[in-house]
Amino acid sequence: MFINLSDLKEIGSRKQVSLELKFHNLEFVNREIEIKDPIKLDLEIFNTSDSFVVEGKLKANLILSCSRCLQKYSSPIELDISEDVSKSEMEDEEELYLDEIIVDNIILSLPMKPLCSDDCKGICPECGQDLNEGECDCEVEALDPRLAKLKDFYDNND
Repeated sequence: MFINLSDLKEIGSRKQVSLELKFHNLEFVNREIEIKDPIKLDLEIFNTSDSFVVEGKLKANLILSCSRCLQKYSSPIELDISEDVSKSEMEDEEELYLDEIIVDNIILSLPMKPLCSDDCKGICPECGQDLNEGECDCEVEALDPRLAKLKDFYDNND
C-alpha cells in the first residue's frame, strides 16, 4: 500500500491519513498470523529535512494459535506507531510504502508464547486430548529429566 506524499513538498508540512485496508496473512518463525478484518490506520505524516515521520495508531484483529492447546483464537491489537522513514532509502519521495511499517509493528507486538487464556491447560503429552475440553485417562509421570538416571539406579537395585 502506497500513500501519496506529493502534497508534502515543504519541510514542516504534515498530512493526516485514515484508512482501512485488507491485508494478507503473515508468517513469522513458522507461525501463521491470520489477519481477520481490515486493518485500521490513523496516521499523521510529517516532512522533515531528511525523513518522513509517521505517527499514529494501528488496529487489527489477529488469529493466532495457542502455544499450549494449539487452538486458534482471536487477539485484537491496538498499536502506537512511530516510524522515521529516511528519504535516502525511499525509491520515490512522493510515495510512502506502508506494508513494511505495518508488518514490522505487528510482528513486534506478537507474544513469544501466545495463549488463548492464562489458564489454558494445554494438551495431554500421551494421547493429545485437549485438556480444556475434558480430562483424559492417561497417567503422566512427571519426572525431572535431570533425575532420570537416579530413578534407573533405584529400579535396578530392587
